[in-house]
Amino acid sequence: MARVLITGSSTGIGQAAAITLTGQGHQVVLHARNERRAEEALAAVPGADGVVVGDLASLAEVHELAAQAEKAGPFDTVVLNAGIGRLHDPERLLTVDGNEITFQVNTLSAYLLTVLLPRPKRLIFTSSALAGSGVLDLDDPNYDHRPYHGREAYGSTKLHLVLLALGFGRRWPEVDSLAFDPNFVATQMTVRNGDVAPLDSAHAGERLARLAAPRPGAPLPPNSYDSERAWRPGRQENDPANQDGLLALCARLTGVAVP
Repeated sequence: MARVLITGSSTGIGQAAAITLTGQGHQVVLHARNERRAEEALAAVPGADGVVVGDLASLAEVHELAAQAEKAGPFDTVVLNAGIGRLHDPERLLTVDGNEITFQVNTLSAYLLTVLLPRPKRLIFTSSALAGSGVLDLDDPNYDHRPYHGREAYGSTKLHLVLLALGFGRRWPEVDSLAFDPNFVATQMTVRNGDVAPLDSAHAGERLARLAAPRPGAPLPPNSYDSERAWRPGRQENDPANQDGLLALCARLTGVAVP
């Protein structure tokens, strides 16, 4: 049986994956943004082995979260699933660390937690086919010098997560590192953005669970990217210079380099 950490598992796809995995007998540690959500997460997934708490909009809290998670480990699989999307918000919002919030929560926190934790056997980054509409701007990731667009900012972070998956996989060949597109799924985020999604979170959760605890000998998805939609990583995403550029940017902004 696998031991799995899933960030962003108090609701939505992460919670659905946790329910599937615990139902199969795997050990799952949940993650929630605060104590109230942690209690709700444990109530929703009573078979979970515990919950770690930390707000990914604070780099200091990501460090605390990593310390909690390390005590709860080691993990066979770490799923970097937590994320936000402010697709229709006209103005950018900055975190306490001075970063655009979508970039920090979706990209920087996933990077930082990955490098702070002991290496698992498998890393999964929840991306999206909207990565195809993202912009790779390593000079201005926080929209300090260009117009802010919420949908572009979200798509760009999903592009980042593909680059992180491929970059960590290249740096750490002993780790299976892949990106996962859950498809257009109804979650709290899609509801907040006014979108009507055709699929429920249980469908995506079952797919994520299969990736998190694969059957013995199961191959990695092609190009380390699992999706039901047409978009696939291309030349930009597979370019080691782009992968290394993003890793270097994340190292500079978090103060923690890839070990």
